[in-house]
Amino acid sequence: MDTTPFGKVYLIGAGPGDPQLITLKGVECLHRCDIILYDGLANPLLLKHAKADAITLCVGKHGHGGMWTQQEINKRIIEFAKLGKSVARLKGGDTAIFARTAEEVEELEAANIPYEIVPGITAAMAATAYAGIPLTHRDWASAVAFVTGQLQPTDGSNDAEDPLDWHALARFPGTLVMYMGVTTAEHWSRQLIAAGKPASTPVALLRRISWPDQQVIRCELGNVGQTIIALNGLRPPVISIVGDVVASTASLNWFVNRPLFGKKYLVASTSHTGAYLTDKLRTLGAEVVHEPALEILPPVDWTEIDQAIDRLASFDWIVLSSVNGVDAFMSRLFSRGLDGRSFGKCRIASVGTATSAALQRWHLIADCTPQTTGIAALIDLLKIGCENRQFLFVRTASGKQEGLEALTKSGAFVQSINVYRQIPVETWPKNLINQCESDEFDGILVTSSNIAESICKLIPKCYSSQRWFSLSAGITRSLETRGCTMIRTSQRVELDSLVDCCLSNATQGTD
Repeated sequence: MDTTPFGKVYLIGAGPGDPQLITLKGVECLHRCDIILYDGLANPLLLKHAKADAITLCVGKHGHGGMWTQQEINKRIIEFAKLGKSVARLKGGDTAIFARTAEEVEELEAANIPYEIVPGITAAMAATAYAGIPLTHRDWASAVAFVTGQLQPTDGSNDAEDPLDWHALARFPGTLVMYMGVTTAEHWSRQLIAAGKPASTPVALLRRISWPDQQVIRCELGNVGQTIIALNGLRPPVISIVGDVVASTASLNWFVNRPLFGKKYLVASTSHTGAYLTDKLRTLGAEVVHEPALEILPPVDWTEIDQAIDRLASFDWIVLSSVNGVDAFMSRLFSRGLDGRSFGKCRIASVGTATSAALQRWHLIADCTPQTTGIAALIDLLKIGCENRQFLFVRTASGKQEGLEALTKSGAFVQSINVYRQIPVETWPKNLINQCESDEFDGILVTSSNIAESICKLIPKCYSSQRWFSLSAGITRSLETRGCTMIRTSQRVELDSLVDCCLSNATQGTD
């Protein structure tokens, strides 16, 4: 039995960039750690796997511009572990490929600190899947060599030495993969040619492999340096694949052929709605920034809500007009020790498919959902035979009143409860505001008028010049009253239709 008072350290490979490429074990380790020290090359989206109270620290390590030295990283890992904290050292790519894991392990063993190594997918291994370049090929390459293109001092001096056997590499019967070699490309390409490698050898420069802005640049060994100069500074992370396999990419390049590859969107919705849209757009190849414009908070006073829950079975209908409303109401019901039996004979009306899906997560099925999502379509169904019926409307205080008024005018008895609050976010991160002002987004997706209004206040200098994708005609009218002109409106008030709107716009190539 391990009796050490120290915390455990997990050295985790984050993969090449796509946040879904981390291993399940890596996710499990992140979730249990108190401290996460992550590389600048690790996708920050991976931090969503951290527990709520975890401390996350970026150690940088962007080529020569690293924020922390390796010695500083080693020191902090050990300091945290000696305090009894579990520590994740999250590294871009794989822990064994030019990641300096061995140095960290030596320090951990010397300090008698327990550790575990969790491998990841290195960039070269992702090249076949994401850039269509196989590392091996039965006709052209039966071996692969991973080579560092970054020269390092070997004796503690400031002068970098070149320990590589370039003649052996030039004769190597397979594929060469140069890591960290973009700033030294002129050097290593010249060395290979001088050692006998043909200047006409195909080369692929892969930048940010598996990221939404992935770049694949093809050239020849003889003009690698000129190619990089012509690109006006190809910044890391870049790997270079050298060999005949580079020519065999035509039929494998699925990644960049996705319909929204190269597009960038801002999703400002909250909770499940924002997550759903983000996932859909990323699957189609887009880069997505998900930054809510509204904060969802519980009500100040639960008294009226609890009273309604206590007499829930006396209502004929409960009307749920949003995903947030479903989650807030059901969370409160269950927190009071109740469950689905509290509904009795009360029937459930849902405003649309997303709200119905939220109900199913609570093991409830809506009795009434309109084919066309929206409160107006739902009220048209509920008005039939509603006279003298009891309705419980679950909503937020900032929501529209039309549905309640229409039912009341039709003879129904309607009680409304506000189960959550929507509070506009005070400010967005400065880098996000800069992206909006620099017109970096191909579109901002908005799913309510409140969200649209909040965004306009968050980016007052540039909201009228943005490209918008609106879920409904009502949201579009709200944007138009503020001077916005580049608006695409979803044909149906459904999230999937909003995504289709983005696809249609990308296909047509117009605003």
